[in-house]
Amino acid sequence: MLFSCTKNVSLTRLVPAEISVPNHVQRLLILDRTQPESQGVAIIEGILTGEAPFEVKNAIDATLATIQQELNTSPRYEVIRARERLKGGLFAQTFPQPLSWGQIESLCQAYDADGVLTLEKFSSDFVVTDKKVIIKKQVGTGDESKTIEVPGIQAEGVASVQVGFRLYDPQTRNIVDQGDFGKTNLWSAEAETKTQALAMLIDKVQATRYVGQMAGAAYARRVAPMYLNINRSFYAKSKKNPALGVGARYAEVNEWENAIQAWEEGLSLPSDAKTSGKLCYNLALGHEVLGDLLNAKDWAGKAYTLYGFKGGRTYARELDQRMLEEEMVREQLAPAQY
Repeated sequence: MLFSCTKNVSLTRLVPAEISVPNHVQRLLILDRTQPESQGVAIIEGILTGEAPFEVKNAIDATLATIQQELNTSPRYEVIRARERLKGGLFAQTFPQPLSWGQIESLCQAYDADGVLTLEKFSSDFVVTDKKVIIKKQVGTGDESKTIEVPGIQAEGVASVQVGFRLYDPQTRNIVDQGDFGKTNLWSAEAETKTQALAMLIDKVQATRYVGQMAGAAYARRVAPMYLNINRSFYAKSKKNPALGVGARYAEVNEWENAIQAWEEGLSLPSDAKTSGKLCYNLALGHEVLGDLLNAKDWAGKAYTLYGFKGGRTYARELDQRMLEEEMVREQLAPAQY
C-alpha cells in the first residue's frame, strides 16, 4: 500500500500492560534486593564468572533507573525508589525466598506505598569472539584516494542478563507477579588487527548496563500501560476524484475535520469502486486520528463491504483489536486518570 500516492501519519496510543495489577496499587515502591548474602562469596563467584560485583551493581542501578523512568511515562502509577538495598540474589539463577509480609508492610508504611516491585536476582555475561574477515580500507588522499580490500579481524561481543522481578501486594498479601527476563545484544567492530578491533568494541561495563536497561524497559511494559507510536498511511492522489487529494492536503496540515468533510463530499462525485474504497479508508483514518474508533471501524468496513477494497477489511480488524485494547487500558487505569 505504501506507494508515492500515500502519505503517513504517526499516532500515539496507550497499549495495555501484559498483566493487570490490582487497581488499589497506585503508589509503587521500587526496591533493589540483590545485595549479596556474603560479600566474600560474591567476590569469589564474580571471579569465577568474570563479573566484578561493583560492575554488576552499576548495571543493576541502570536497570532500576530504567524501570522507574519507563513507569513514569505511564499514567498508571506514582513511582518511588527505595533508598535501602536488601539481601537477595546477586549472581543467582533462582529466586531467593520471598520477603515476609511484615517486611513488605513495613516498607509500604515507610514510603506510603501500596505495592513493592523488587529486583531479586541479577546475573550477566559478556563473551567476546573474533574471526578473520576481509575489510575495506581507504588509502591515499585527494584525487589519489581509493578503497582497497585487506585482511582484517572482526571482534564480536555478546552481552546477556538474566533478571528476576517480584511484585508484592500487601493488601491481598499476594505476589502479583514473579517473572524472569533474559535480554541479549550483539556488538561488532572491524579493524586490521585484533588489538584495534577490540579497542573499538564496546566494553563489558557499558554492554552489561545496556542489556540491563533493555530488561528494565521490558518489565515496565509488563506491569503498566505504555505509550506506543503507530504509523498509518492514507491515500493522497486520484486522477478520477480530486477530493481525495484535497482531503489529503488538509490532513497534512493537521486539519482532520476539514479532511473528513472533503473525503465525504468526494463520495458523492463520480468515482470507480477502488477510489471510493480509498475515500472510505481515509475517512476511517481521519476518525481514528480524532479518537472516534467506532466511526473509524464503520468507515473501514464500508471500504470493503461496499467497494471491495481489501485494505478496509484489514484496517477494520486492526481497529477491532485496538478497541479491545482500549477497554483493557481503561480497566487497568481505573481509578487512575485516563
